[in-house]
Amino acid sequence: MRNKLVIIKLGGSVITFKNKPLSANYKVIKNISKILSKQEIPIILVHGGGSYGHYWSVKWDMHTKPQKYHPRGISIVHSSMSILNNIIVDALYNQGLNPYGISPFSFFTNGKLNSNKIVELKKMTEHNIIPVTYGDAIYKKNNNYSILSGDILMTILSKILNPSKIIFAINVDGLYNNMNEKKIIKEIKFEKKNTYNSKSTKINLNNNLNVYDVTGGIKRKVEEATKIAGTGKDVIFINGLNSTQIQKALQNEGFKGTIFKGKKYR
Repeated sequence: MRNKLVIIKLGGSVITFKNKPLSANYKVIKNISKILSKQEIPIILVHGGGSYGHYWSVKWDMHTKPQKYHPRGISIVHSSMSILNNIIVDALYNQGLNPYGISPFSFFTNGKLNSNKIVELKKMTEHNIIPVTYGDAIYKKNNNYSILSGDILMTILSKILNPSKIIFAINVDGLYNNMNEKKIIKEIKFEKKNTYNSKSTKINLNNNLNVYDVTGGIKRKVEEATKIAGTGKDVIFINGLNSTQIQKALQNEGFKGTIFKGKKYR
């Protein structure tokens, strides 16, 4: 039976106002929740930190490299992400859905990823639950912590769960080939490591990411989408500020955005 699971990443720039600390975009979160309440497919949500966790991780100089970061920084990053997660969970619940907030720390055992815990997320969706996880400060070992971003989580979940659809909801309409003209690249095909090919141009992700870097974090999203597409899965970039685009992407209704075609389409 074909896997119908969908994994959606809600970018921090979509669900928060990144220029104002600790400010959730309640209107957008509500609109997305309404759209998801109309779907009859299993969904896992991942969300970024935006003006919550991202704000504090920058303030306390915390990164993806495991280190003995200041305990105050570790605490406030985690606390702020829990608050943002609760805001999203509450919005989903108010639309009649059954969300279940999950700290990504629960995916690790002795500092190492436990794939069995990831598989359990899929099992939860089979009982009408929507797992909602997020980027966070993760304990590794020997009092070392690291920032696990929601984008990296998308790669982890996608590789283990093999979903039918993978969506990154960002704050622009897709990837642009020309920033001045705002011309969207509709489809990019996997060619070889770090290189994709669109109908109009060949793009090297190491050299040309500056063209896309309109949100500050788009580079990492593209890098993770590259890894996912390299395993043969399509990855969709759409504008999450327009919730109807999420609905169109879920229903295959001609959404506006960019598709990274998986390696199998070479």
